[in-house]
Amino acid sequence: MGGPVRDALLGRPIKDLDFCVEGDAPALAQRLAVELAGQTVVHPRFGTATVLAAGSRFDLVTARRETYAHPGALPRVTPSGIRDDLARRDFSINAMAIQLPGEPSEVLDHWGGLEDLRLGVVRTLHDKSFIDDPTRVFRAIRYEQRLGFRIDEKTLGHLKDAVDRGLVAALSPDRLRHEVERILEEENPRMALARCVDLGVLQAVHPALNDLDKLERLSVGAGSEPESPPGKPMVYLAALVSDLSAQEGEELIGRLNMPEGWRRTVRDSIRLRGMVDELNDDSLSPSGLVHLLEDVSVEAVTALELTSVDTVVKQGVHRFLTELRFVEPGLDGRDLLQLGVPPGPLLGRILSRLRDDVLDGRAATDAGRRRLVRRLVKDSMAETAGKPSSAEAIKDAGHG
Repeated sequence: MGGPVRDALLGRPIKDLDFCVEGDAPALAQRLAVELAGQTVVHPRFGTATVLAAGSRFDLVTARRETYAHPGALPRVTPSGIRDDLARRDFSINAMAIQLPGEPSEVLDHWGGLEDLRLGVVRTLHDKSFIDDPTRVFRAIRYEQRLGFRIDEKTLGHLKDAVDRGLVAALSPDRLRHEVERILEEENPRMALARCVDLGVLQAVHPALNDLDKLERLSVGAGSEPESPPGKPMVYLAALVSDLSAQEGEELIGRLNMPEGWRRTVRDSIRLRGMVDELNDDSLSPSGLVHLLEDVSVEAVTALELTSVDTVVKQGVHRFLTELRFVEPGLDGRDLLQLGVPPGPLLGRILSRLRDDVLDGRAATDAGRRRLVRRLVKDSMAETAGKPSSAEAIKDAGHG
């Protein structure tokens, strides 16, 4: 039922199977898990269960009726039949089911889902749908963009009214973040995010999320969608927030109750904006570039590469991502100990200096690296006799 039926009718891949049971779904799930040697996760409040077996996932729900105490509240659930269960769905295209056992062509469709599939329309089942559950605002946009459909005119009016009435803004941080995350995980997040901005939905999350420029430039080559950038959802998040101020970024972090990975992406993306002038210097050495970017999240750096309009920045960041960040000093700690470097801070500083020289092409051979180490050790020993400090010795030593 639901999404799998919709996708099957559209000829789209089916990722998960959803079953509605007029009876005790968790009990059936337990039996199914035993038969398939799988595991069961039960959610007793809603009478639902998930079976994980042989790399597949099956969601089973007890047929139920839902009521909402107030807009945005979690539903109150009472057992019922399949018609009531379909009536609680968000959109007509998700309110269809195939009876088991039965013929595959026997689709239960009480709300015109088949016709809306034919017309390419996203339509709610009743006028208070977004009032009952404002998260449906995000889902309407996701389905519209994912399927290439259009939101029904009346449904669109109710969606805009829900946004204007502050129902989206009133959602809890965790529910908001979940919906934003679902959009970021779409095959083409850019289109859904742009539609969210167009309808004022992202501005309801935070007023500063109103700029499409970076999203429109989030491309490879001449405006094509990046097929699979590393950490794609977080790359889009980085592009979305990169023009925010530090204060706005912190407000957004709190508004969505962001986990650590999200927080780092937001802060790093905003911080990168302040590095653009340094990154746009074509005399910047490879080691200098690495020192600027090595502690910045890869997703934030990737977003900068894909959205920057500065050729020098774009080329430098691309080189960092594909080459420079993987460069090693050429010798490891064990090698340095054998060359007479004592354990302690000096060993780490010499490794860092070695990597800089390798990056900048000054220590291309193993012999040259070993000569450098010996010279740095000698200068360090001189420091103990009251000569220049080790930091100065490392800085001033010849490269060999």
